[in-house]
Amino acid sequence: MKENTKRTMSLTLAAIGIVYGDLGTSPLYAFRESLKGLEITPDNILGVLSLIFWSLISIISIKYLIFVLRADNDGEGGILSMLALVNKKKIKKVFFSIAVFGAALLIGDGIITPAISVTSAIEGLEVISPALAEYTVPISLIILMVLYFFQYHGTAKIGLLFGPIIVLWFLTIGTLGALHLNDNPLIFQALNPYYAVYFLTENGITGFILLGAVFLVVTGGEALYADLGQFGRFPIRLGWFGLALPALLLNYFGQGAYVLNHPEAIVNPFYELAPKGFAYPLLFISTLATIVASQAVISATFSITKQAILLDLFPKIRIVQTSSEEKGQVYSPKMNFFLAIATLSFVLAFRTSSNMAFAYGIAVNLHMICVSILLMYIASALWKWSWIKIAGSLFIFFLIEMTFLAANAHKILSGGWVPILFGMVCLVIMITWYQGIQSLRKIFRDEEIEDFNEIISEFEKGNLHYLPDASAIFITEPYHRSTSNLLHYFKLNHTFPGTVLIVHINNTNEPYISSDNRYELKQLNQQIYRMIIHVGFMQLINIPYSLSLAKKKEIFPFELDLKSVSYLVEITQISATQRKSTLPFYWQEKLFAFLMRNSTHDIEFYHLPYNRTIAIGSYCEF
Repeated sequence: MKENTKRTMSLTLAAIGIVYGDLGTSPLYAFRESLKGLEITPDNILGVLSLIFWSLISIISIKYLIFVLRADNDGEGGILSMLALVNKKKIKKVFFSIAVFGAALLIGDGIITPAISVTSAIEGLEVISPALAEYTVPISLIILMVLYFFQYHGTAKIGLLFGPIIVLWFLTIGTLGALHLNDNPLIFQALNPYYAVYFLTENGITGFILLGAVFLVVTGGEALYADLGQFGRFPIRLGWFGLALPALLLNYFGQGAYVLNHPEAIVNPFYELAPKGFAYPLLFISTLATIVASQAVISATFSITKQAILLDLFPKIRIVQTSSEEKGQVYSPKMNFFLAIATLSFVLAFRTSSNMAFAYGIAVNLHMICVSILLMYIASALWKWSWIKIAGSLFIFFLIEMTFLAANAHKILSGGWVPILFGMVCLVIMITWYQGIQSLRKIFRDEEIEDFNEIISEFEKGNLHYLPDASAIFITEPYHRSTSNLLHYFKLNHTFPGTVLIVHINNTNEPYISSDNRYELKQLNQQIYRMIIHVGFMQLINIPYSLSLAKKKEIFPFELDLKSVSYLVEITQISATQRKSTLPFYWQEKLFAFLMRNSTHDIEFYHLPYNRTIAIGSYCEF
């Protein structure tokens, strides 16, 4: 019992550090933005606080923590896990596109969140001394550059500090808010939803537009679902109701009470809560908290990229495991470089957290709508809910988020176009890659039996020199299970090894495949064997390591020296032509060919030894 309690508390502490960093740093700017341009009156402050309170309760506490966390894929969460879950049913193209677009928006979140989080923290310098305002952007850029530079080293060592840092952050903001609740006890009336309705009706179109700013209080909620597999439902829920939610509400209501008595503090109400002499420590704690929040989002982006690759939604790029203990800690050099350039450019272009807020809210808003649509599909197709039950529960959240989106629509021309454009570009790349891979599968499917029969025929005719003591491993592509690379090799070298192992990687819709269910070996003839290695979309692919595990499990009925064996991989050259029209549009064929040329080659992606790997080319017209 004590061990279970200790483990639960440990997971809860870790979940607070990873899951709630983004949500937890919203008080830096959300309350301020929600009152922007309005007269500071008791009715407006109570109305905004009421909207904040009921947004946190409805979207985070009810939708995500009760309903969305239920939609796990063997314990894993995230929109791509949701896609893999619905893929177990026959999914319509529209739902597939919605899931992919939601994933693309989440990758874009890896650009905007670090920018707005770090910048909003450093803006505390302006409260300490207005003369320091000009240093906000340079300091933010330096912090972000350092953050991205150290991604290669992973977070295994400093990750232990994430939980304590965010716990300290929540205790700090909760205390700061609580100290000012008595400034004006009128603030507690905001718990009544009447004030939210009154605010919207009284302020008309202005109040409706400010709903888009209120939405900022729930940004970061998408992380609750994305990190489900790492921590589990109970620790995530315990962290929210036990610490994060009370601290956030105390701080928001504390800001409201303080601004009621000091309307001029609306310029930066968060830092105005700090007692004299605590401004610099608060700035330091805020910076640490935003760095942790940014790190969590960046790490999530790497993880999403890995999942997308294994689900055939993204071109192969190098993925590195940064921790020998935590299987979820990965790093992608190319994605990290892209995120760094994009984030730094974003800071330089928008310069203040207020400007960045225009782009930030709409990206998360669209992602949450994608999740709601998929959740309703899952409730109908997998949970067998009636449409009446769905309309009375999940559809309400969809309507709330659509209302927020309508309020956010005015942001499109003021910066909201950035995440939408990025999401559309990623959507085109991911859909094109997926369609291209599926087309390659169809093209190569008929070659498998024909190629193998030709190999056997060549061997029986005595056209190949038999090397009984040699062995070779041929790696087939996920889209190409045929043995054409094997055939090409034999024709070029006129040799036939004594043992041939054909390895095919099968990317599944399951998050993890246990070692007991990972391997499938079939003997094709006396010398040739085919092994299928089943891989979950949350797992990394390391073929030499996988083969060594298979050898330890004594799966091979033959001797295989993995220290000397040669590997053979295939490099497919795609030529886009207007004659065949393999993909819906010619420009898609050109794009797919470009992506194939620039994706990471199999030697690096599968972690094969360079000095013992031979690459064989193949050609395919689209």
